[in-house]
Amino acid sequence: MQSISSYINPNTRGLTSNYKNTAIKDKETYNEAMSQHLLNPVEDLVQVLKTPIKLAKSSSLSRQNNSVNIAEGQRIRVNGGHVLTATAHGVEVSGGDNPYDTQSYVKAQRMADALASMLRNTGGTMTTVAHSKEEYARYTEGITDVMSYLGIDTSKDFTVNGMKYSKNKDGWYESEANRDAQAA
Repeated sequence: MQSISSYINPNTRGLTSNYKNTAIKDKETYNEAMSQHLLNPVEDLVQVLKTPIKLAKSSSLSRQNNSVNIAEGQRIRVNGGHVLTATAHGVEVSGGDNPYDTQSYVKAQRMADALASMLRNTGGTMTTVAHSKEEYARYTEGITDVMSYLGIDTSKDFTVNGMKYSKNKDGWYESEANRDAQAA
């Protein structure tokens, strides 16, 4: 029994059995076409998670300016007695009034994950915080919840560690740096 290998011809995007047909004939046109089909470059998530988060030097909160600076070791008390602690490698969840209340823990963990993504974003180590509408919805809900525990009003522009955020037309939080990059 003979097996036939199939290859993708990048010029026509069709299948071919001849390997020689996989050579790109017009590299400039091919590169231009491929760049239009790519969404955002995928970040190396392992590298992002290994890179320490750039946190503020000291914690501060200004409800007047709707801003917060989160520093290493800052503790944020959230639902069910859980405490979120900012570290250089993420946001940890501890405590809890009821060890059997898994719903409360899951909500606290979601807030911790969203806050860690936002802190990585403010520090410039992570540009994409979600890759689907469902992920963006969880991220937005987590940020809204944790910011409300801090007294930050997310219905208007707010600042975290010097980075300004607001909601875009889709209802997702977007940093000022991202809006500037898209405008350029």
